[in-house]
Amino acid sequence: MAIRFLGLFIVMPVLALYAMKLQGASEFSVGVALGAYALSQVFLQIPFGKAADKYDKKKILILGLLLLFLGSLVCAFSTNIYMLIFGRLLQGAGAIGGVILAYMADLSDENNRAKAFARMGQFIALSFALSMILGPTIGAHYGVDKLFLLTALLALVSIYIVMAKVPPAPKIVHHSEESSLKDVFAHKELLKLFFSGFMQKGLMSVFFLLIPLVFTSQFGWDKTQLWKVYIPALVIGFFALPLGAILAEKKGKAKAVFIASAASITAALALFLTGVEIQNEFLAILGVILFFFGFNLLEPVLQSFVSKIAYAHQKATALSTSNTIQYLGIFLGGAVAGYFMKHGMLKEFLILAIFIGVLWIIALVKMKPLKKLKVVEYEKFDKDFIEELKTNSKIYDFYEKEGVLIVRYSE
Repeated sequence: MAIRFLGLFIVMPVLALYAMKLQGASEFSVGVALGAYALSQVFLQIPFGKAADKYDKKKILILGLLLLFLGSLVCAFSTNIYMLIFGRLLQGAGAIGGVILAYMADLSDENNRAKAFARMGQFIALSFALSMILGPTIGAHYGVDKLFLLTALLALVSIYIVMAKVPPAPKIVHHSEESSLKDVFAHKELLKLFFSGFMQKGLMSVFFLLIPLVFTSQFGWDKTQLWKVYIPALVIGFFALPLGAILAEKKGKAKAVFIASAASITAALALFLTGVEIQNEFLAILGVILFFFGFNLLEPVLQSFVSKIAYAHQKATALSTSNTIQYLGIFLGGAVAGYFMKHGMLKEFLILAIFIGVLWIIALVKMKPLKKLKVVEYEKFDKDFIEELKTNSKIYDFYEKEGVLIVRYSE
């Protein structure tokens, strides 16, 4: 997962400058190119998830990584903005994020699943941080096309890992009815987590569009100077990684972490807007730093809590839906911000984003704290016992894993 995200993230810091030089490019089309891989993820996350439930998960993962490999090659040899957009769509067509998450949920047990998801979030955030260093450095000295070739190479490395290192998924049996999207969207607390992912990833796309364009056009920087923004943001964001995981998982302060993340990201928008309006580089940089702090605070715990809150029989659907909504945010963030910029309305866009950010904070303040669930395993059970569990109001959910009945219930 981390290698795949590194391949997708590494071009983000400098893609806007590179794409603007291609034939037929405008701020809007560049914004579309920035988030195009997310658009194909939006439509294909759930189909890939269903295919993984029906067929061999390993083969589905390899197919997705092959599409990332092919898309990266198309991007590397693009001569116009439309070819680049097609390549980005092809990169995203391997929509295996939800498959990986469901696979991880199957491989881990109830006692270490939160730790596994938090560790995965840390690795994704670390790949995000590395992208902010490697992207501008390699892109400035060797060309952005080389970043796409590096992504293709990383996709091949990931295929090797899946084939050689990933164990087969254990057999899971659910005793509840198959989950539907309607059931998932009826879960109010899940909706708040989905919206958090939408805002977090959508504004990531916005900042990756704005940072290179604003600092080079309005502040007169050269693209080789962008490290002055990304390195401080990387350092501060790096400290947020373990902080979010420790507070949410070990201290039981998950709600506070979500609120702090939303508040940091919304304040970052306000600082960036102020810096642009009064032509103050320091405030704009401070806004970027604060955004990446809020982003990394949430990244290690977001999917972990989606997995916790979702019922066992809807876990795969919930995780795929969460991924789909996050990728929708990435696409809309770049496309909408690019549209506003093309029409000279950057200020209006940022004000709108701040307003939505305030609504996000309010929604999280009203979010119910996650109930602490106790896990009990039964090696011996019968149909009568299972029917009894279905009528017990204290039971949160239960399922069989390799012949062992795992029950989660409220203390």
